[in-house]
Amino acid sequence: MSAGRARRWVVAGGGTGGHVTPALALAERIRARGDAVLLLGSERGLEKKLVPAAGFELAALPSRQLVGQSAAARLRTLVGLPGVVLAARRVLRAFGAEIVISVGGYAAAPAVAAARLAAIPVALVNTDALPGQTNRLAGRFAKRIFVGFPSAISAFPSRGDAKRVQCLGIPLRRALTDAFGAGPPRREAKPPYRLFVFGGSQGARQLNEAMIAAARRLAAAHGEAGLEIFHQTGEADRNRVAEAYAAAGLRAEVAAFEPDMVRRYRWADLALCRSGALTVAELALAGLPALLVPYPFAAHDEQTANARALVESGAATRLDPKSFGADDVVASLAALFADPPRLASMSRAAAKLARADAAERIVEECATLLDAQDPRARPAAAR
Repeated sequence: MSAGRARRWVVAGGGTGGHVTPALALAERIRARGDAVLLLGSERGLEKKLVPAAGFELAALPSRQLVGQSAAARLRTLVGLPGVVLAARRVLRAFGAEIVISVGGYAAAPAVAAARLAAIPVALVNTDALPGQTNRLAGRFAKRIFVGFPSAISAFPSRGDAKRVQCLGIPLRRALTDAFGAGPPRREAKPPYRLFVFGGSQGARQLNEAMIAAARRLAAAHGEAGLEIFHQTGEADRNRVAEAYAAAGLRAEVAAFEPDMVRRYRWADLALCRSGALTVAELALAGLPALLVPYPFAAHDEQTANARALVESGAATRLDPKSFGADDVVASLAALFADPPRLASMSRAAAKLARADAAERIVEECATLLDAQDPRARPAAAR
């Protein structure tokens, strides 16, 4: 519960799960303070489904993706941007927003611009190890910047304020932090070894194709009793992947989407996955060893930078996405499953990187910022 009067917060951004999930993590902690929170997102992002499902109010803007689009699409987006900014400003005014926290994504830039026009303080949450252009720009207007990796600090000047840029970790949902915050309960790795393959909420075609190609070789190497697989494929490849496993005789469960990641992280001995910032943070919290295949078409190759923290700590192995295929899968699994002590060491190394309290600390820092700007909000004893 807030010490003073209830505040009114806006958490802005979205588009992908990597942006929506931190937004929801922050919203959970804001609501727990007894404050009001509104999520400001895009009409086209995953937030349209995930935010209402989590029980939060969403204001959706007609914002579009800018990075990675054709020149014509970027031009249309830029031409329409002033109108989106004005729409965002109307939302902030109607809600009575006192602070805007940007988590990146389609709606982040218009929300930050609108907050700037309305003289509302901005905080920025940068989850990737290598900040993108949008966050670098938004950082110019932010009073507080929270990064998930130490390597991102240098992208944002402190301007003489030691508290302006802080490395507090990546905000994660309460279901995960409650499950693993006291330390990840990890079983002793032994046959049948359990492999969790996933490529984000939409799946990853490169991972799916590699597992299809490797299926028969994995069955020959490990047999039905030596390997179990859970594979989140995305909708497009679900049937093809399931058929390949069945034809090879592998024990595998295939799903387009897995809503209960806590259950899967607890179940698995090893993950084969991308290295988005959110994924890396969740692997660390769960203490789950990983084979990381960075997304090769990320605008600034930020997934390679994200993977570095786990790889350098000994918690993960990075596989080159430019050449990744069935050979990598077969060889990597053979090496790790033949060495259970190494898997245990990787698990311990991952857990040492976990930041279970990131969301709480970010919200508290923002609350302190608000109190410093409005002395009336402080308890009488503190005045």
